[in-house]
Amino acid sequence: MTETTFYKDKIYLPRKVQERLGLAEGDVLRIEVVEKGVAKLEIARSCDAAARILKRLKNPPDLGKIKGKLSREEIYEDVT
Repeated sequence: MTETTFYKDKIYLPRKVQERLGLAEGDVLRIEVVEKGVAKLEIARSCDAAARILKRLKNPPDLGKIKGKLSREEIYEDVT
């Protein structure tokens, strides 16, 4: 068992605990209060999906160009 300190509205986990839990930058810790004085800690691994999506939006792949102009009817012809 390892002890830590609650200080200025923060809980600091010792490096040894961080390493044993396998915590990585960006991981989210969920804390569930089971009963007074007892809590359950769950680690939600970080996901860089949002960063990948933003990167793709900034640099979209080249899908080719449409030659000429399409009419509204041509665009929606298969809708009906």
